[in-house]
Amino acid sequence: MNTRWYVLYTRPRFEKKVEERLKEAGFEAWLPVQTVVRQWSDRKKKVVVPLFNGYVFVRTERKQLYHAVTVDGVACAVTFNGEPAPIRDEQIDMIKKILIGPDAFEVTERNFKKGEPVEIVDGPLKGNQGKWMDWRGSKRVCLEVEQLNHVILVEVPAPYIQKLKSDPV
Repeated sequence: MNTRWYVLYTRPRFEKKVEERLKEAGFEAWLPVQTVVRQWSDRKKKVVVPLFNGYVFVRTERKQLYHAVTVDGVACAVTFNGEPAPIRDEQIDMIKKILIGPDAFEVTERNFKKGEPVEIVDGPLKGNQGKWMDWRGSKRVCLEVEQLNHVILVEVPAPYIQKLKSDPV
């Protein structure tokens, strides 16, 4: 059995329903979500929203992908050059690690500039690159990490990052 991850594009605001329907149909489906604070005129409320609006991940064999696309609420499979585009397991693992988030540690240095390229050198996101964005308190930093053509803001302990070394020209 050769299963791969694929991305399905959903009807607007149908992500949770599509994930549920895919699971009911026997597929391994995953909708990455995040908790955000939304402001209403009279209150603030924490709500769970999709990390990637309009997208759900499904793990299946290529020949079974057609059945996943026929699930109510799915618009189409994401394609590249007219073919369904499989997603590497490493990319899915990276997104899952981002959503879990590591614990805080001590700060080692503060000489980073906004937008500066950095590499994560420790922890579950080790080996990934991003752009320095901001300090979050005295122990955590905010980085921009690109996954699947979307930019995700992640917080990691400051000692987990280092400046990317530029290659001499």
